[in-house]
Amino acid sequence: MKLFTMITALPLFAVSVLGQTALDAPVTENNPKFATYQALLQESNPVQGQITGVSNDNGTGVNFNVNFFGFPDASVGPFAYHIHEFAVPSDGNCTGTGGHLSPYGRNETPPCDTTQPETCQPGDLSGKHGAIADTAREKSFQVTYLELYVSTDPTSATFFGNRSVVVHASNGTRLNCGNFTHQIATNATETVTAPSPTKTGGAEGGLTTLNGALVFAGAALAVVMGSL
Repeated sequence: MKLFTMITALPLFAVSVLGQTALDAPVTENNPKFATYQALLQESNPVQGQITGVSNDNGTGVNFNVNFFGFPDASVGPFAYHIHEFAVPSDGNCTGTGGHLSPYGRNETPPCDTTQPETCQPGDLSGKHGAIADTAREKSFQVTYLELYVSTDPTSATFFGNRSVVVHASNGTRLNCGNFTHQIATNATETVTAPSPTKTGGAEGGLTTLNGALVFAGAALAVVMGSL
């Protein structure tokens, strides 16, 4: 009887342990004021554009501006995009970026529940804020939102400034990627020790033109988005 009890209890114990591995992500606070990081997608791959994150003046969360265009055939969508745990390697291979930023043990399944964003992977931006769906009609994708679960503080587990963004097809194929790099916010107050820029990142400060599209970065965007 005791042996039977021990055997039947083992699966319950395993489920209990596994159920405790994924923790809710905390809201990020005390982010450096107006700290700005931008990733430009590689020009040689499908999908172009940029994503810029600017921390709030109150230190809570990060305002993101996303501007993607040049999508492949809409049949391979909807398209997802995530912050990945590693920077893009020097050869530009998006596979080298590892998995999604998820320091609290959350796996990719089950899918992110938008009504409970704290339970999602911090790096699953499209899971929390919406995938890129209607590219047959809308040839570009632009969105701005407040993301509460990633950080511009280099000491935080959810710091994204030394990581990358990856755009995926609906089957998970990695279409393009780019490294986040620190943008110098010359007209805004910022105190942060930034990591060294990675090779596939963008320019520092001001405005950047990418294939004819205007990309906002640095001080200009920091002042606008940090005050949202």
